[in-house]
Amino acid sequence: MAPKETKTEAAVTEKPTTRGATSRRAAAPEITQEMIAERAYHNSKAGQGGTEDNWHRAEAELRQGS
Repeated sequence: MAPKETKTEAAVTEKPTTRGATSRRAAAPEITQEMIAERAYHNSKAGQGGTEDNWHRAEAELRQGS
């Protein structure tokens, strides 16, 4: 009687899949007006730029993940 082939031999030679490899990059969280306002407030307390400058800087920082 010939030995039975098992699927484990084939499974060992197959390249393992990388489950969740694409999910390592989490979707960027939604940046809200409140988040920008809070960051702009802290920028203004640091004495950097004017109101509009602080807003744009805060938005850019949040988009970069800083």
